[in-house]
Amino acid sequence: MKHRRSALIGAGSLIVGTFVLILVLLGVDIGDTPPPDTLARTTVAPTTTEFVPDTSPAVDYTPTDPPITPAKPTTTTLPSSIPIDQTITVASPSGISSVNGTSSSQIDGQGWAVAIRLSDGSIVAQHVWPGYGEPGDTTIYRIAEGVMESYIAPVDSANEWLRLHDVITEGGNDKVLYSVKSGLGFDQAIEELFLYDTSTRTSESLGIIGGWEDGPGRMSIGRNVIAGETFSQIESAPLIRRRDGSPIDPATFGLASTYADCAVCPKSFSVDEAGVHLAWVEDDVLVVIDVTSGARVAEVRLLDGLGRDIDSLDVSGSAVIVNAYDRDTGILGRPYVYGFDGTSTQLPVVGRASFDR
Repeated sequence: MKHRRSALIGAGSLIVGTFVLILVLLGVDIGDTPPPDTLARTTVAPTTTEFVPDTSPAVDYTPTDPPITPAKPTTTTLPSSIPIDQTITVASPSGISSVNGTSSSQIDGQGWAVAIRLSDGSIVAQHVWPGYGEPGDTTIYRIAEGVMESYIAPVDSANEWLRLHDVITEGGNDKVLYSVKSGLGFDQAIEELFLYDTSTRTSESLGIIGGWEDGPGRMSIGRNVIAGETFSQIESAPLIRRRDGSPIDPATFGLASTYADCAVCPKSFSVDEAGVHLAWVEDDVLVVIDVTSGARVAEVRLLDGLGRDIDSLDVSGSAVIVNAYDRDTGILGRPYVYGFDGTSTQLPVVGRASFDR
């Protein structure tokens, strides 16, 4: 409410024999200036959509040189049923599930944040996966035939936390991508990326990826490419590099080096195990890039509003798992699987999903 006040200013003079009163009224507006309007954050309830088969032909994408400012696709392919020919592992607070086609089975009843299946059928998993600037778990576990063992542990459990990122299989041997956060002070905080060889039980350092004021989201590895996203206060940036730690210029893929506080900026970067396809999300559009040429392979329209709730992506073959939060509950909902041709389906269980290696 705006408040106003008026000041009455009077002036008078007395002359001998004659009294003359001069009254001057000055209305002066010295009211308060209102504060700028504040837009309150609103929560929009998600719309539940049942996927139905789409009989329209798939859109053929012709690779082209990526624009510096990626444009949204002009056509939208409605969600429909996509056959899932790979087994998917899903981690959730109620346990680990294995999804094969339209059926699912529970493997473990504990609460897990991340779970990825190795090529021998066992699973590496982590109870608590930290967010930006937060400590997390101190152990990565391996689950085989119902038996859980401590698999990767920090040197100093009092001052180090682990993040399980990804798994890659090379020559029949599994390697686990993880990072170690250590130190809580400005001069001490650091995050280092490692690749753990499951056959030799040794870890190889892949370089520093975070510090006191910056840190990564979930990373992925494909051959000689490591992809993810790093955060620093209101800024985010693509974190794309080679195994030796040398950076890959984001402009190669039509990306900026940093993005500041925007809802539609490219995010959730992920590379497939073969190192062939790099994917990310722009608003409600899933973008897939050919790593070698930098050309766009696919642009797929997601469900309206889904892009704002993305947690992470997992790419394999010609499909992408989209892990997203439920806007009503704030926890991970049922993951989606999108094909490069725009077809899609939603998994029957909630949690954070990844294709089996």
